[in-house]
Amino acid sequence: MTHELNDREREVLRAVVHNFILTATPVGSKFIAQKQDIDLSPATIRHVMAVLEELGYLNHPHTSAGRVPTDEGYRFYLDSLMSLEALQEDEQARIAFGLKSSFDSSELLSEASKLLGKVSRQLSLVSAPYLGDAILTRIELMFLNRSRILVVISLETGLIKTIVLEVESEVSQDGLKKVNSLLNERLAGLRLSEIRETILERVGDYADEEVISRFTSMSEKIFSARPEADKVHIGMPRGLLSHPEFDLPENLKGILEILGDEDVILHILEKSDSSEPITVKIGSENEDEKLKDYSLITARYEAGGVKGTVGIIGPRRMQYSRLIPLVDFVAKVITNKLES
Repeated sequence: MTHELNDREREVLRAVVHNFILTATPVGSKFIAQKQDIDLSPATIRHVMAVLEELGYLNHPHTSAGRVPTDEGYRFYLDSLMSLEALQEDEQARIAFGLKSSFDSSELLSEASKLLGKVSRQLSLVSAPYLGDAILTRIELMFLNRSRILVVISLETGLIKTIVLEVESEVSQDGLKKVNSLLNERLAGLRLSEIRETILERVGDYADEEVISRFTSMSEKIFSARPEADKVHIGMPRGLLSHPEFDLPENLKGILEILGDEDVILHILEKSDSSEPITVKIGSENEDEKLKDYSLITARYEAGGVKGTVGIIGPRRMQYSRLIPLVDFVAKVITNKLES
């Protein structure tokens, strides 16, 4: 938009967006004149609202004399009018305490999604870390029984992956030790993506060994960048349905359809990832049509070469000033826990 908002227009727009976020009710000129610290008459405010509506920042519902923000209005509010709130100390302590260092990575992410959902009262999402760039530090092969071998993959980040290999012939303890040494000698220090692409070149000369053969045949699974299950951890708090936007069941349809497919959620989170530490997509800014009535706030966590995404989905009328710092804080706590 080429029109530069003057101080009067900025103040009225801030008042409309702020009060609509709080009340979910279209905001009228009389309400602003009475409740806000704006030294303007209702008639002047009505005129300014009409200008803002013509510019595309406000909309005028047919059933109300008040105005509501458009996606463009929310965007201008976020970028130019809003001040972020400091996260309260008790909320910080609750989150930090709830994400115990004793959790393994999967438990940590699961608890993070639940806590974020409870504190934000929005649908919360935490993706499993992308491990393609993670560096392998060690492989351990251990007998479970005569026909099953446990493979433990240790990564530089401290994360651990396990998988079970089924073998048909009995393997001696010495034979397993030799395979273990070979795999560590040729694979340790490499990125998982590199191992997946070059595994046959690196250990193919031992392909007649059954353990090596089984290992290479399952290398895509062993060194996968994502887990097969729990690609995304989801927190659905009870308070989610208390938002007025969800009074009608059909308003939940888009979110419920998205929740039915982990790959779709993962795609949405990865699409939101950028060089910015925090991203906010409002309504029509979301590429997925099912999210056109919602906003998405995401932050990236990263530790030792692996990264994932923390996010919340909620009504466009969400309290951005509080929720943006909240999502950012949870992402930072996850990073610290993974690095510790």
